[in-house]
Amino acid sequence: MKAVILRGGGDLRYETVPDPAPEAGQAVVKVHACSICGSDLHAFHGKHPRLTFPRILGHEFAGEIVALGKGMDKFRVGQRVCCDIDFSCGVCSPCREGRSNLCEQLRTMGFDRDGAYAEYALVPDFNLYPLPDNVSFDQASAVQVLGISYHAVAHRVKPKAGEKIAVIGAGPIGLGAAMVAQLMGAEVTITDILDYRLAKARELGIPNAVNMKESDPRECALALTAGRGFDKVVECVGGLQERTVTDAVGMVKRGGQITVVGTFPENRAMIPIAYIKDREIDLNFSRGNFQAFAPCLEFIGSGKINPDLYISHRFPLSRAEGALKLLEARNVEAHKIVLHPQEV
Repeated sequence: MKAVILRGGGDLRYETVPDPAPEAGQAVVKVHACSICGSDLHAFHGKHPRLTFPRILGHEFAGEIVALGKGMDKFRVGQRVCCDIDFSCGVCSPCREGRSNLCEQLRTMGFDRDGAYAEYALVPDFNLYPLPDNVSFDQASAVQVLGISYHAVAHRVKPKAGEKIAVIGAGPIGLGAAMVAQLMGAEVTITDILDYRLAKARELGIPNAVNMKESDPRECALALTAGRGFDKVVECVGGLQERTVTDAVGMVKRGGQITVVGTFPENRAMIPIAYIKDREIDLNFSRGNFQAFAPCLEFIGSGKINPDLYISHRFPLSRAEGALKLLEARNVEAHKIVLHPQEV
């Protein structure tokens, strides 16, 4: 099969590799759509903290089962599925406590297990989710990233109806977080420094979209909340942690809560601990798409969230490197880019 392999930082190659063969409890999925994630950019530059080489990238994908190993009675060849990406051990303390996204032996497709920038991917049975008939492969390739937003909002932010919540970052994760928070009854403001992203937020039904490039985040937050600050702030950027985490602290009210969702390849953020302590600000974090695939498929299948509205580009797999560079350049309106491995 054809696959895109990262052999080192910046060394991405479109190559022919052996087709995968399923063992017991595994399926081979013919990949029809694989979305590009911001963390793929970290990996492309060799900076993702859990990346190993050589590695087939890609972890936001959907496709069709073409082969089944022994014991796969719940699935059938030809079935349309989307695929979770984390492989947990099931026996460590976090797994036994019901928090498998924090597994001590966690492996993740596209980083320390081969992923889906390929014509076929090998997926264990517990990572397969059948697609509703009205959900396309492209839409389903957005379930994993929407799942990150869902886990963050539903399980970590836990919004209450009427709460004023700020989402920092209008990329795919921030847009998803804002949409989920609104569906749960919160009053959401989303911020970014790129006008085209904020325009997309408004198109998706998030009217309070504010450009913070030239604004003081705290002053803006106070103006939008009658001088109190936001009840909760959700950081969904990651790459500019020196600014965004500090911005979040300034935007939240006394006794409020900050949830950090963005992926950081390095440790650079300086947290004003005395300020946080004096105001009893709660600070928590969110990792992965824990228990999120089923509700996200329901959101998409019911039409409450439509990923087609923020998929901006589609490319064949052979153009993966160019697609990554397009997403990074930010000189075009690139929101979510989908690769189609079956196109030549």
